Amino acid sequence: MNNNTQAKGVIAWFACNPVAANLLMVLILVAGAFAVYHARIESFPSIPPTSITVSVSYDSGSASSAEEGVALKIENALQGVEGIKSLSSTSTGDDVTVTITKLSNYTLDALYQDVKTKVDSISDLPSSAKKPVITRQLELEDVISINLYGDIDQGVIQNYTDDLRLKLLASPKIQKVDYIGRRDEEIVIEVDEGKLIEHQLTLETVANQIAAESLNQTGGQLKSNQGTLILKAEQQKYSAHQYADLPIKHMTNGHVLLLSDIAEVKEQYADNSARTYYEGHASTGLTVKMYGKSNINDVARTVRDITNTYQATLPPDIQITLWNDQSEPIKSRLSLLLDNSLQGIFLVILLLALFLNIRVAFWVGIGLPVTFGGAMVLMGDSFWGLTLNELTTFGFIMALGIVVDDAVVIGESIYEHREKHGASLQSTISGAQKVATPTTFGVLTTMVAFMSMSLIEGELGKIFAQFALAAAFCLFFSLVESKLILPAHLAHVRMDSRAKSGLPLLWNKLQQRVLLMLKYFTFHIYKPCLKKVLDYRYAVVCVFLSLFVLIAGTLVTGKLKTVFFPEISTDNITIDLAFQEDAGFGLVLSETARVESIANQLSQQLTEEFGLLTPPIQSVLTDVSEQSAQLIIGLSSNDERPFSAAYVAKEWQSLVPTLEGIDSAIFAADMITDKAISIELRSKDKETIEQAGRNLTTYLSNIDGVFGIKGTLSQAQTQIDINVNPLGQSLGLTTSNLLQQLNFAYQGYEVQSFQKGEHEVKVKIQYPEERRKSIADLNYAKIRLSDGKVVPLTSVADISTRYVSKNIERIDGERVNVITADVDKETTSPDQVFLRLENTVFKELKDNYRDLQIVISGQQKEQEEISNSFYSVFTIALIGIYALLAIPLKSYFQPVLIMCTIPFGIIGALLGHLIQGIPMSILSLFGILALTGVVVNDSLLLISRFNTMRAGNFDSRQAIIEAGTGRLRAIILTSATTYFGLVPLLSETSPQSQFLIPAATSMGYGILFATAITLILVPALVMIQEDAKQIGSKLMSYLFNNGQEAQQHEI
Repeated sequence: MNNNTQAKGVIAWFACNPVAANLLMVLILVAGAFAVYHARIESFPSIPPTSITVSVSYDSGSASSAEEGVALKIENALQGVEGIKSLSSTSTGDDVTVTITKLSNYTLDALYQDVKTKVDSISDLPSSAKKPVITRQLELEDVISINLYGDIDQGVIQNYTDDLRLKLLASPKIQKVDYIGRRDEEIVIEVDEGKLIEHQLTLETVANQIAAESLNQTGGQLKSNQGTLILKAEQQKYSAHQYADLPIKHMTNGHVLLLSDIAEVKEQYADNSARTYYEGHASTGLTVKMYGKSNINDVARTVRDITNTYQATLPPDIQITLWNDQSEPIKSRLSLLLDNSLQGIFLVILLLALFLNIRVAFWVGIGLPVTFGGAMVLMGDSFWGLTLNELTTFGFIMALGIVVDDAVVIGESIYEHREKHGASLQSTISGAQKVATPTTFGVLTTMVAFMSMSLIEGELGKIFAQFALAAAFCLFFSLVESKLILPAHLAHVRMDSRAKSGLPLLWNKLQQRVLLMLKYFTFHIYKPCLKKVLDYRYAVVCVFLSLFVLIAGTLVTGKLKTVFFPEISTDNITIDLAFQEDAGFGLVLSETARVESIANQLSQQLTEEFGLLTPPIQSVLTDVSEQSAQLIIGLSSNDERPFSAAYVAKEWQSLVPTLEGIDSAIFAADMITDKAISIELRSKDKETIEQAGRNLTTYLSNIDGVFGIKGTLSQAQTQIDINVNPLGQSLGLTTSNLLQQLNFAYQGYEVQSFQKGEHEVKVKIQYPEERRKSIADLNYAKIRLSDGKVVPLTSVADISTRYVSKNIERIDGERVNVITADVDKETTSPDQVFLRLENTVFKELKDNYRDLQIVISGQQKEQEEISNSFYSVFTIALIGIYALLAIPLKSYFQPVLIMCTIPFGIIGALLGHLIQGIPMSILSLFGILALTGVVVNDSLLLISRFNTMRAGNFDSRQAIIEAGTGRLRAIILTSATTYFGLVPLLSETSPQSQFLIPAATSMGYGILFATAITLILVPALVMIQEDAKQIGSKLMSYLFNNGQEAQQHEI
C-alpha cells in the first residue's frame, strides 16, 4: 500500500494538519470552560412535574363529612377528563386535597385547564367550604434552612423572621421562602353564655354586630365645586383592645353594652398546641427553595450573605443559625470529582508511562479535560439542558477510567508502529488506522449500554438517565479526541526516551525493567499458559461455568444480600414520635423534651468514649404538635466522627425507654425516606379495608425485623353523635339548627379577618376554652329555641360517642387503607417480607374479602417497575451491542462469542460486592448494565487481531496465540486504567461517595474479571468455534458425498 493510499481518511487528514487538531482541541476546551461557568448546579436532578392539586378548606369537623361533601363531588366532576392517569384524595375534618396525576404523553398545562374548568363548574359544594384552590406541581428544591431562636416572646422572633424573609425575597436570586413553625395570630372573643341569656343575645347576633362596626367601606363619591370627594368609613379594628370597646347593644336605660361587658377579648396564636424549638429555645425558621433553572450554589451563597448581614441587627437575646445546606453535598461531590479526576489522571499517566513512552502517556492523559469539556457543552441549555448534580457528576466519575480506553489502544498501537517502522508521520497514521475500527465500535457499544438506561421506567429511571447521558457524552468526545486530536499530537512526539542522568535516567531504567517483566510474562508465562488452555479448552470452559454457578449461587443462598436501595447515611437523623389520642399536649411536650435530653447525654457520652474534639450532635430542631413531634438532629461532619449517622440513631433508640402515651417512635438516618413496606388495601366497603388492615397489621407485627407499622385508618379520633330527640322535634328544633348552634359555640365562628403585614389575622367568636375541654361540658350546654327560650342540650338531644378515622383516603374512586412499615435490613429484607405475605396473608385476605384489592406501592412498586423494565432494556442493550460487534467483524457468530464475556463480567461484579461487603442494589444493576458495553471492548480487539492473522494465512491455533500475545499489553492497559480510574472512589469513606460505590464496584471488579476472561476464556471459545466449523464442514462433506454416490448408483 502506497503512502497516498495510507494518508486517506479523516484520521490522516487531522494527523497531517496539526493546526486543525489543535484548533479543535482549543475550541472544545474554551466551549467547555464557558459551559462550566454557566452551568446550573443543583443537589439532585429534578423530576418534571406530573400532578395537579385541588385543595379545599372545609371546617366540617369529620373526615366522612368532608369526603361526602367535597371529595366525592370533585372526583365525580373529573370523571372522563382526558389525560388523567390516577386520581387520589385525602379528606380530614379541616380540608380536602385531591391529587391528579397526568399520563406521560399529556401536557400538564392542558390537563390543568381541563381540571380547572371542571372544578370551577361545581355548584353544590357546602356553603362553608372555601373556594377550591387549584395548583400545578412545581419543580422546587430545598436549598438551605434558617432558624431564629432565643428565650424571648414568640411574637418578637416571628417579627424578625418576617423581616428577614422580606430581605431574602428582595434578592433576584431567591424566588421562594417558606416558613418553619410560624404560628398564625388571631383575635379570640370568648363570650359568657350567661351574659348572652341575660341580655337576650346569641352568638350569631353578636358576630353580626361586630362585623357591622369593624370595617373599612367606601360609601361612594361626592362631586362638588372643590372636586370629587370620596366617602369612606375606616373603622376596621386591629387589636383586642379596639374590639373590646365595640358597642353591641343599646339598652333602654341609655346604657351602651360593650363587647367587653359580655366577653373576654384576647390576642393569641391560632394553634396553641404547636411549638418549634431550636436547641431547646423558642424558634421560627425559614426554608429557602429554588425552581429548576436556578443555581443552588448561587442561591445558598446569597442566603448566607444576607443572613450574616442581618445577624448584626438582631438583639443579643435572639440567635440565628443556618442548617440543612443542600449546596454542601454537591460541593463535596464536585470536590470528589476533581480529586478523583486528578488521582485518576495521575494513575493513568503513571501506568502508561511505565508501559509506553512518557510523552505518549502525557498526551493520552491530557485528553481527559477535552473529553469532560465537550461533555459539559452537550449538557448545557443549548443542547440537553442537564445540570451539574449528584448524578451527572457520578457519570463523570464512572466515565473517568473508561474514556481513556480507546486513547490507550490508539496510543499503544502508534507507539508499537513507530517502534517497528520508525518515528514518521506515516507510522503514526498507520498505527491509528490499524485499530480505528475496533476502538470506534468498542466506544459505541459502551455508549449503547449507557444510553439504554434512559429507557428504564419509573422516577429512578428518569433520574439515572442523567447519569447515563453524562457518561455517554464523555464517551462521544473521547472518540473525537482519540481519533482526530491524539494522532496529530503523537505524530510529533519523539520516541527516543534515552536519558543521560538524573530522574529521567532512573525512570528509563524503571520503564525498561517493567517492559522486560511484561515481555517475560507475555512469552514465558501467558503464552505457555494459553497453549495449555487451548489444549484443554473444554475443561477450561467447564471451570469457568462452575465458577459462574458458584458465585451466582451466593444470590440464591443469601450470602450476598440484596436490597432495592442501599442505606446511605446522611448528616441528619430524624425522629418521628406519634402519641395516642388521649395523650395531652403537656405530656407530648414533656416526653419530647425527654427524648431531646437523652440525645444531649448521648452526644456527651460519644465525645468522651471516642475522644472527639467536636460533639457529634451539633443541633436539635424540635417541632411539636397536638399529638406528634419530630426531632431533626444535625451531626458533625463525617471526617470529625468515626461512626455513621445510623450508628448514632441506633444508640439513641436503645437509650430511649418506652415513652408514656407513645404510639410509635421511628428513628431514621437514611437518605431514602420512603417506607420499605407500603400496601394499599382498596375497596368500596369501609368495613372491609378496616378489618383487612387489622389482619395485615397483626401479621406484620409477628415478622422479625418489621417495625413502625401504621395504617391510615388506624389513626382514629372520638366523634360525638348528636341527634334531636322527640322532645326537641316537638319544640321545633332541627338537626341542622342544633348542630349550627353547637358549632358556633364550641368550634367557634369566624367573624372577619384583616391583613397584618403579609399575614391574615382571623377574628373568632366562641365560648370560653374551659367550657369546651371535655364531653362532660356538653351536659351544661344550652340550646336556644325559635321563641328565644333556652333549654339544656341533654333535654332535646341524644348524645353518644364513637371512634372514627381522622382522615379518609381514596384512590381511583375507592376508599383505601394504606399499611406502611419499616424493615431492619440486618434482620430481613423487603423482598423476603413480601414473599411471605404473598404466600400467606394475601391469599387469606383475598379469600375472606372478595371485594378487596391489594396493591403494592412505595419502594416495592418502584422496584417492580424498574425490575420489569430493566430486563427489557438489558435485552435492547444486548441487541444493540450485538449489531455493533457484527458490523466490524462481518460475522454473525463471532459477536455471540464475544458477548459470552458479559455473564462472566457480571460474576466479577458479584464477587466485588462480596469483597467490598456491600449488598446488591439497584445502583449495582445500573453499574452492571454499563459494564455490558465495556467488557466486550477488549474481546473485540482480540478477535479483530485474530481475524487479521487468519487473513495472513495463520492457522486458527497460531492466529489466536499471536492475537493474545500481541494484544496483551493493550488489554492489560485498558483494563488497568479503567479499574485504577475507579480506585480512588472505591476507597472513599465519605457519605457522598457511598452513593456511588455500588455502581463503581460493579464496573471496577467486573472489568478486572473480564480481563482474565478475555485472555483465557475467549481464546478457548475461539478454538471451540473452530472445532464446530470443522465438524460442520466434515458433516456437510459427508452428506454431500453420500448424496453424490447415491445419485451415481441410481444412474
